[in-house]
Formats: sequence, C-alpha cells, structure tokens
Amino acid sequence: MEAQFKTKTEIVHAKLHRDIIAGKLRPGQRIIISELAKEFGFSEIPIREAIRSLETAGLVRFTPHVGAVISEFNEREFLEIYLIRIELEALATRLAVAHITEADLDFLGKNIEKTEKAIQQNKHDKIGPLNKEFHLRIYQAAPYPYLLNLIKSLWEKFELYQSVFAYVPDRIIPSCQEHKKIIEALRAKNGVLAERLVKEQKACTIRALKERLDVMET
Repeated sequence: MEAQFKTKTEIVHAKLHRDIIAGKLRPGQRIIISELAKEFGFSEIPIREAIRSLETAGLVRFTPHVGAVISEFNEREFLEIYLIRIELEALATRLAVAHITEADLDFLGKNIEKTEKAIQQNKHDKIGPLNKEFHLRIYQAAPYPYLLNLIKSLWEKFELYQSVFAYVPDRIIPSCQEHKKIIEALRAKNGVLAERLVKEQKACTIRALKERLDVMET
C-alpha cells in the first residue's frame, strides 16, 4: 500500500494520519520522533517533516517542553469548521453541476450502493469514508482547484474528530437518502437545487452534532 507514496515523508505522513483518524493515536498523546525513526527505519528528518505537515493540518500541536502531541478535541473549532464547510461545499456543488459527467453520476450511484450495503452489514466504520468520497467526487468536477483544496484542508482538520457519524449515527440512513436527491438534482443540471440540498443536509447534521455535544457536556 505504501508503495504508492513517493517519498519517506509521504509514507510517514500517511501512516500517522491513518492512526490519528482510526484513534490509534489519541488526543494528547506524545509523538516520539526517535521511536518513529526507528520504527520506519528512516532518519529523523522525514519524520519531522511529516509531523510539521500534520501540524499545518491541525492534527498535531507542538507543546513547550513536551514536543509534538496529537491535538485535543476543541468543540468550538469543531463546529466552526463545519459551518465553513457548509458554505464552501454548497458553493462547490452548485459550481460543479455544469461539469458533472455520466461517469461522475455512475460513480455516485455506485457509492450509494456501497453505503447501503455497509449499513445493512452494520459496517458503520465505512460510512464516513464513503460519504467523503461521494462529496469530493462532486466538488472535483468543478474547475476550481483552490476551492477544492480549501474544502479538503478543512475536511482533514475535521477528521481529527473522526467521522461525524460516530457522533450522530442517527444521521446515517437519512444522509444516504439525501445523497439520492442530490444525484437527481445533478442529473437534472439544477445547480440551485443541488446547492440547497447539500446545505440542508449539512445543516441537519450540524444541528444533530450540537445536540449531541450538549448531551456530552451534561
């Protein structure tokens, strides 16, 4: 799997990123550079470069006298990122409509089939990645790489907290149905409707997230 990465830094970055998202590296946990260098069989240079990249993404923070640690959960940041994502992703959807191809629509349809299968098999760990795959396929159709990179960057920050479905599992089935409506709007080349559907979907999710976080605090 790691052969697809070109540099040692990319290999380390990919492994650490996977471990953070999977919860193998927990918030507040230290990253020992010397131990990672030994584990990978690399010098400390690519390890440090990978950690700096993760710091830029907000997944790692440097603490005085401690070093690199996995970022802690921050509710305000969590919700702020999602609010920004709602606006950017709704915009990206509207801009993508004119560029969506039959191949894109076929991909999205198969994505829903995979999602429904994962739901039936109670493999909820697959839902988050499939959801991300669905939306990014739409945004990638628009010829606006800077907008796409902004969304990807925010999504990566959000992944620190794993899939939203881990917090609001009740959103899994409704989200799948909402995706079907989004495909219908894309097929009809209705940019205004597609934008509204994406915004409504994410607004429902953030309301559920806020309710869940309020419960967690009590």
